[in-house]
Amino acid sequence: MINTNWHGRAFNSLCSLVGFILLLFTAIMLYIEPHGRVAYWTKWSFLGLEKDQWGNIHLFSGLLFLVAGGFHLYYNWKPLIGYLSGKIKTKLRYQRELMISSLIFLWIIASGIWYLPPLVCVADLSEAIKNAWVTSAELVPPFGHAERVSLKTFCKKQGIPLDQAMAELREAGFKVNNPDKTLGDIADSKAISGMGVYAVIQKLEKNPKTVKHGSVWTPGMIEEAFAGTGIGKKSIGQIIKEHGLDPKEVYHRLKRGGIEAINDDKIKQLAHKHDSTPIKILTIMLVDKI
Repeated sequence: MINTNWHGRAFNSLCSLVGFILLLFTAIMLYIEPHGRVAYWTKWSFLGLEKDQWGNIHLFSGLLFLVAGGFHLYYNWKPLIGYLSGKIKTKLRYQRELMISSLIFLWIIASGIWYLPPLVCVADLSEAIKNAWVTSAELVPPFGHAERVSLKTFCKKQGIPLDQAMAELREAGFKVNNPDKTLGDIADSKAISGMGVYAVIQKLEKNPKTVKHGSVWTPGMIEEAFAGTGIGKKSIGQIIKEHGLDPKEVYHRLKRGGIEAINDDKIKQLAHKHDSTPIKILTIMLVDKI
């Protein structure tokens, strides 16, 4: 015989369990998924869901868990108050446990703000996994969220003749009637990514922006080439290797700028520590005299 009575506590417990499971699974996905600039550019997906969809599920499951937690307090308010008042009357018998748990709480917050070891290693592992999705240069957009700008703006930034770009895209089967449409919208007409649109018109670039070992940089060139590319997530050692720099010279420039660093230091962390920006740190590294 089916019990038709409504059991609020049981329903709330099940909602809490579902919310927790979804939070755990989506948190793992957010931990390992590629960076946004790569995910949106390549139209990355896992199990048929894209980055924003995973983010939405994480947000909504967190909301479910929060609401279920609120009802848990409601259903257990009297026992909870009785428990707390009993502990107060016994003058907090667990003072040592309270102190240690409070220190752990403060340690977690401080580690997130100041990148303190060993917890920062958890963030570094996530960074390494996210970077592992990038297996070739074309998977990284020429600038941050390039898929969200209009075709007209994109062509202007990349030095591509707009009329020729539109003709190439139409010939390739894209629906391009308005140059004010974003690369993402144009890509959707063929169910591909912004990267796929760029692949069609990239050959039209008059002055492709390539980075060569030993390039002579100016502050303006660095701003134009690296702004919005997520350069802050790279380490000093990665920058040195990618640009064929002399390590001694790089560290001399950094020291001259009042910055002590090692190979594994992330550009973003150094910028945060010295109240600067990743582009300014990179400029110090690449430009001999500023």
